Amino acid sequence: MTIRNVTIGDKFINTTHRKSKRVSTVVDFIETRSVLTGEVLDYEVVSEHEFMGQTLRATCSFNTVLRNKVN
Repeated sequence: MTIRNVTIGDKFINTTHRKSKRVSTVVDFIETRSVLTGEVLDYEVVSEHEFMGQTLRATCSFNTVLRNKVN
């Protein structure tokens, strides 16, 4: 599944981490729909990364993923 040039499995440097820039992976998309019309209003990117043996999830923008994508 690809939305706005972002595909599940894409890796990017998550610059929101202050001390070390962690590599995050796109795992899903969240869609926001209108209650009245059912029309999709917006999408968000769900990413995850490893930290001290744990898998952490976060939401971020499409621009962040595209700008910091690892080739």
